[in-house]
Amino acid sequence: MIRELWSALEKIENHLVRLGREALLSSLQPGLHLTEVQRQLAGSGLRSLELESLYSWRNGSATDKIAVLDDLHIMPGFYLLSLEDALENYRVFVADARWTVGWLPILENGGGDFYAVDTSVKVGPQPVYAFRIEQGHHPIEFNSIADMFGTFAEAFERGVFFVDVDGYLEMDDLEFASVAASMNPDVDWWTAELE
Repeated sequence: MIRELWSALEKIENHLVRLGREALLSSLQPGLHLTEVQRQLAGSGLRSLELESLYSWRNGSATDKIAVLDDLHIMPGFYLLSLEDALENYRVFVADARWTVGWLPILENGGGDFYAVDTSVKVGPQPVYAFRIEQGHHPIEFNSIADMFGTFAEAFERGVFFVDVDGYLEMDDLEFASVAASMNPDVDWWTAELE
């Protein structure tokens, strides 16, 4: 699973280069040392091999360097949180009745919506939930971080994620749902979307 995650992240980074997403690429912070990622996660009682790999690759985006949040999107609508920001958001939301203990947000849209990995799962893949602040139901959209980024990489590969004439990273929603369903056939969210 870790090998698949690193492969997907490498493909995504290559597509971002190809699409000329210089602002995003320059805002991606260097990865943290593995022991530092483990220390910070443990400080909040969290553990995840995939998170350790993700934050060893890049420590999210530096939001203070960019004037337009859209320039930071690693997938349409969402940017990668730094580990520090992810943990800060976790501490804020963990007491919220809509949140679940163990969910660490890793992607954010800037308006209170997140993709959060469920670190409370101790055996097997840790699913990724779509947390929409205005909704009461937060579905699993991916069975793991590797599955999520693998789906994003495939969306870049197929041109489902693209840069529009105004320079924003956009997507064809229906095509993305189709790609996600084909790559995540055991996730109800995507199969129900196509029915």
